[in-house]
Amino acid sequence: MKVLLAVDGSTSSDRAASLVANLAWPVGSSIEVVTVYPGTAAVFDMPGAVQAADVIQETEDAMAAEARRIVIKVARRIAAPDLTVETQVVRGRAATALLDRVSEFKADLVVVGNRGRGPFESAVLGSVSAEVVDHSKVPVLVARRDHIARILLGEDGSRSAAAAADTVRRWSALHGAPIRVLSVADVDPQWNPWLRGAETRAAQAAGTASVHEHQKALSQSTAAALGKAGLVAEGMVEDGNPAHRLVEAAADWDADLMVVGAHGHRGLGPVVGSVARAVLYHAPCSILIVPEPPASPARHRG
Repeated sequence: MKVLLAVDGSTSSDRAASLVANLAWPVGSSIEVVTVYPGTAAVFDMPGAVQAADVIQETEDAMAAEARRIVIKVARRIAAPDLTVETQVVRGRAATALLDRVSEFKADLVVVGNRGRGPFESAVLGSVSAEVVDHSKVPVLVARRDHIARILLGEDGSRSAAAAADTVRRWSALHGAPIRVLSVADVDPQWNPWLRGAETRAAQAAGTASVHEHQKALSQSTAAALGKAGLVAEGMVEDGNPAHRLVEAAADWDADLMVVGAHGHRGLGPVVGSVARAVLYHAPCSILIVPEPPASPARHRG
């Protein structure tokens, strides 16, 4: 397995490094510790600003040296006999450089901190982490905790959800923790159903019950499949807004990791869907966003 760990020296980055260090990666896995520094253009490229060449070079050298110090420190921390740990320092725009490195390294997983350094460190989700999640073609783990003892898996019957469940099943680093598979019946309660006639209310109740049972079957089926793979899993169903219920369930159960597909049934664009984005911003735990697998090429009949 190939893991790209993005670090920047922030508290959130340190937590991501701790999570990577605490997980039991498959023997022979490769972990690349990457940091990106902006270069002197970000400091001196202002209208009317003029600096001596030696000052610019000294600043550039200092930035590069600090970047190397950060990755070397983290690499030493996560080093293990059965792992290959490498470092990479890149100059450029952070999110773009990280996404390029994901492709070059052929990473299976990207691990990022919840927030970055600088003026946006207090944000709910850092802009770099958000952009990497939006555009990564491989799963992205946004670390908010340094361990994984309980996993909440979202299931809605979509291809992304199936990919998320398959990721949990295949990745041994996620094994050993009990799993709750939660499917949410996204039913509209109608703001005042009692203004409707009895027949309409009965039809609505029947429809709600049908959706509930369908989602229950989904969660139980996924839990059973995980159980056959040797994992401890249980299926659950709740009614309401999917994002709200997932976040509440994570908080109530004190989950350490929530795993969701990047797109539900209504996901249409290249960025993550509304449910995945909502839990990404509001869940109290680490989030693993799994993109939808590429569609199989259509077969042409001769």
